[in-house]
Amino acid sequence: MCFQLTYVPTVVQTIFRTLFLMRSFLQIALMFPGQTIQLTIKGQPAKVHLVSTGAVSVKTKFREATKTGFLAMVDFVLDKKFTEWMPIWVLIIEHPEGVFVIDTGENADVNTPGYFRSSGIFANWFDTTQFKFQVAQDEEIGPQLDQLNIPADKIKAVILTHLHLDHIDGLKYFPSTPIIVSKKEWERPFGDLPKLYPPWFKPTLAALDERCDVFEHAHYLTAAKDLVLIETPGHTYHHCSVLLKADECSIFFAADICYTQNQIIEEKYSGTNASHKMARETYDKVKRFAKSNKCVFIPSHDARASLRFQELDPLVV
Repeated sequence: MCFQLTYVPTVVQTIFRTLFLMRSFLQIALMFPGQTIQLTIKGQPAKVHLVSTGAVSVKTKFREATKTGFLAMVDFVLDKKFTEWMPIWVLIIEHPEGVFVIDTGENADVNTPGYFRSSGIFANWFDTTQFKFQVAQDEEIGPQLDQLNIPADKIKAVILTHLHLDHIDGLKYFPSTPIIVSKKEWERPFGDLPKLYPPWFKPTLAALDERCDVFEHAHYLTAAKDLVLIETPGHTYHHCSVLLKADECSIFFAADICYTQNQIIEEKYSGTNASHKMARETYDKVKRFAKSNKCVFIPSHDARASLRFQELDPLVV
């Protein structure tokens, strides 16, 4: 009888906890619904999809710092406030030359206790105290590709902007797909967790030895030279963005150059840049590019990016 009295409340608590989590996941899915737009590229039709693989919340001073360098890190670690839920955007491009997936987002295992333990004591403490994640299994990139009727074997390449967890944690769905990473990002990562890489992960390394407009380090991903991996350092030493040149405009998938478009307009920076100097130089290049090119600017965690994407609302500086 004692067992039953103890067990029944536990079951009820588990049911309520599960229902609460399901409600939270549903709210987030409704908050960041996927968007699809039709474009033309050199006169040929193309589809571009923007989907969120769950949501993340970070310390407020992690997202926007008042200091730089080590002082910025101390500032956000001591910060007690978290931001609202933010998306974890992934860009999927149905290009005339094939399907390209830009970053792979997060996966539901990130909510599992002990997920970061293999990365060491500091990483486990840091990643469980400075971030919060809400990711359901059907929000992972694999199920979302299924919903779009895009089988993994039809994907020409996965392009990673950098090696942070919330950009590479969907790699498990692409064991047979070519994966492209900047050679210098691979050789000098900042804040990556290699213990959480899939054991088979051996990406193709791009030298970024070409030029694209104001960006001195670039790698063209298509024969038509209308999809480009460009180096936009600051967040990491060799962080990259992806630029899609369509007839209507350019789609500038900015990854973690900044957290919101307003930050680049107002010259505000996150608290976690590997180099503030590099971040400032990248802001300047993006602004120069936007002044001479109509571009829709999509940071990975900008909730308003989906509306700009849908309406092809360009960055104005």
